[in-house]
Amino acid sequence: MKKYRLSLLLFILLVMPSCGFAEKVGSSVNFATDTASYMQTLTEFGQEMDTLAANAATDLQSRKALTDRLVALKEQVTQYAKLQVPEYATDLHQSIVGYNEKLQQGLDQAITNLEEGKAAFESTGIPDTINQINELLNQITQLIPG
Repeated sequence: MKKYRLSLLLFILLVMPSCGFAEKVGSSVNFATDTASYMQTLTEFGQEMDTLAANAATDLQSRKALTDRLVALKEQVTQYAKLQVPEYATDLHQSIVGYNEKLQQGLDQAITNLEEGKAAFESTGIPDTINQINELLNQITQLIPG
């Protein structure tokens, strides 16, 4: 009986790709993967930011590398806002987009701080914003149908 069900499910997913069910499953899988990747990026950056800032304060190459990383992170934040979001996650995703806007402002301030020779993350609010976003991202991963 299990083989029959598995075969039927496989048949449905492979033969009927235009079916709304298959599209929803695909959308959920993509969203889950992209959200997990985004969470990992923010978590890693949050863990490394103090070291990156300390190195940037004394080394020109490190300052350039940190600036490049901040610009790349800004791009990832922008891309996350453009994700196709399954219905079950729209409210949380909207909240994350709001925090992402705050994060974008903090990243802009950090870049300006580096250009002006100040401490990179002074008055940016980035650590708190990353924590808030990660809390929401964790809520989304708990909602993902499994």
